[in-house]
Amino acid sequence: MIDSIFYDELYKQFGWYDSLFTPVVKDCSKQFFFDGFDYKLVSVSTNMNVLAQNDTFFVTKVKINSKNDVYIRISQDAINVILDKVLGKNNRKFELTEVSELEARIITAFNDSLYESLKSNFDIEPHRRYNEIIHLTYFVKSESSDSAAKFIISMPKDILKPETKDTSAQHFSDNDFLDCLVDADFLIGTTSFPVADIKHLEPGDVVVFEKSNSSEMTLINTDKEIKFKLNPNSDIVEPYDTASSFGGGEDNNMSNSNLWDSIQVDMAAEFDKVKVPLGELKSIEEGLIVDLCSVYDNKVSLKVSGKLVASGSLVIINDRFGVRIEQVSESNPASNYNTPAEENTEAIKNEEFDYSDFEVEDESNEN
Repeated sequence: MIDSIFYDELYKQFGWYDSLFTPVVKDCSKQFFFDGFDYKLVSVSTNMNVLAQNDTFFVTKVKINSKNDVYIRISQDAINVILDKVLGKNNRKFELTEVSELEARIITAFNDSLYESLKSNFDIEPHRRYNEIIHLTYFVKSESSDSAAKFIISMPKDILKPETKDTSAQHFSDNDFLDCLVDADFLIGTTSFPVADIKHLEPGDVVVFEKSNSSEMTLINTDKEIKFKLNPNSDIVEPYDTASSFGGGEDNNMSNSNLWDSIQVDMAAEFDKVKVPLGELKSIEEGLIVDLCSVYDNKVSLKVSGKLVASGSLVIINDRFGVRIEQVSESNPASNYNTPAEENTEAIKNEEFDYSDFEVEDESNEN
């Protein structure tokens, strides 16, 4: 796995070199050749072999102390771009092996001028040997031409003294963003539910989630799940009514003679993605008891193995969360299978039904 920290650091270094040297290169070229060239930093490297491959360079060496030099290398193609602009378009392509005295003086004078412009950024110790060399590779392009070529500035890395800045000071505090809304997912609870009851869910039914607590929810954020305490909303508390149908419609108490209908599967209740103020998320992270006023009015989805079964509104019954069904999903996987009468048991063997839609709970392990 590639270490992203290394690339973050390299990007910062590239940005620093670009901001420090590129304006100097552009300004020097403008003063020496007038305007008309565009320079772009394309590489910061400690290895020049790949960068210089298949290119011939005009090299200017400037001694900076008794043991070190700075090199400015302008490729043959780059010199051709510069001379075409300075001396006018020439039908003869520039060749380093046939360089004229005038051409050599122009390029050498520019390189010397460029070094003089750059050296104000150097901090050189008179007798120290610098071992690590850094290479800045630029593309130079004439505004009147589509062709671009490169030149390279090579210097000891340690003669550069980056300015350090104190970034510890905060311009904003967390409190400045408490009202900003962000998307969040909340798991309300889970329960085991017979397949038969899922197939007979109807609007108006109430599903109570046994594995839930009206004073607790779970925040889901990427791969993290954070349980947190909250103040129950008294507006959604409903009295427990034994005459009411909690989770199975009028067939809720039916005797399931069919093996598959009696299988218990896990059903989860979770809010559709809701927008929550950062202030509430901050309280959750700090372990405080929160009021999720922005959440309670949102629709709740009932899911089996991640598939939508029904949706409705949140209620509280006997300190547990429940959902009053308002809409049953047309793609309810359980609706694909209807329990047959006992006399049709032979047809069951031939009827296709994919029970892989459900994760079967192994009741033998509960004991």
